[in-house]
Amino acid sequence: MFLCLTVLIYCNGNGQDIHYSQFFNSPLNLNPALTGAFGGEQRITANYKNQWNGLSPYNTFTAAYDRKLSPSDTTGFFSVGGHLNYDKAGDLGFQIINLGLSASYALKLNNISYLSPGLQVGINSRNFDNSAATTATQFDGESFDPSLPAEMLPDNSKVFVDVSAGLNYRRQVSYRDYINAGVGLYHLLSPDQAYNSAQSSAGLDRRLSIYALGSFSVTNKLDLLPNILFAKQGSAKQEIVLNGQGKIYLNKNKERNIALYLGLGLRLSDAWYPMIAFQYKNYYGSFSYDITTSELGSAKGNGPEFAFRYLFYNVPLAPFKPCPIY
Repeated sequence: MFLCLTVLIYCNGNGQDIHYSQFFNSPLNLNPALTGAFGGEQRITANYKNQWNGLSPYNTFTAAYDRKLSPSDTTGFFSVGGHLNYDKAGDLGFQIINLGLSASYALKLNNISYLSPGLQVGINSRNFDNSAATTATQFDGESFDPSLPAEMLPDNSKVFVDVSAGLNYRRQVSYRDYINAGVGLYHLLSPDQAYNSAQSSAGLDRRLSIYALGSFSVTNKLDLLPNILFAKQGSAKQEIVLNGQGKIYLNKNKERNIALYLGLGLRLSDAWYPMIAFQYKNYYGSFSYDITTSELGSAKGNGPEFAFRYLFYNVPLAPFKPCPIY
């Protein structure tokens, strides 16, 4: 009974989806409709986050790939992609593995605007290590005795199918001036994530993501990148994340493909984070560091986050039009 209660508390208290401070650098976790919403033909992204080492460390990793199909179509184009999410946390090694496939269609509204519905179908696996548990059955009446058997749950793994959808609006005036705004709704069917579905049920809360991601040229060598996210999962879990960056172009040629990013982010009532990133031609890498301000204390919740991106272009990167679409 003690172990059952512990797992229930953990799942209820920490059952929300993985969430990155650099949410704009993990597009397929933000909205399936962002599949293919970038300048270029193919994109590879990766993310890593480590946090709460002062309590029980959380380690989160994402790898994703998406590409456009028939991008030269004059009315719109399809895009497809896939991702792997891996998350591990807690003394019981609570582990989440999510494999997903995404698809979107970018409907051309005019020369600078696209409206994209998107769909994502995934398989989720959740498990924990029964052998790492310590329970009340190991108390011998006077003290804790590790030689006594711990209480075990009959099931410690669960696999289920998940479906998500979204809508994104993209307006791109030039390579440096654009905005993505949209809404993503994850876990549409609220799949049952209970370990023993025959005895209980626990539907996965739906997650709503509403966001705006922008880039605006200010001077010949400086762009401003504001980003905002409102996310809500279930009745009690919600967050608002604000992020602003300055993109400083370092090369003097017309391609403007070497740049330094300096930024700051804030997750309201939880944490703030400084951020730095560097772009060299098709490569992009970023680093941020969460500084927690919640009641648990910053020293316990602080942690680094990394992101990587590589873009494939079938045409050379021009000053304001890196591909036939944008």
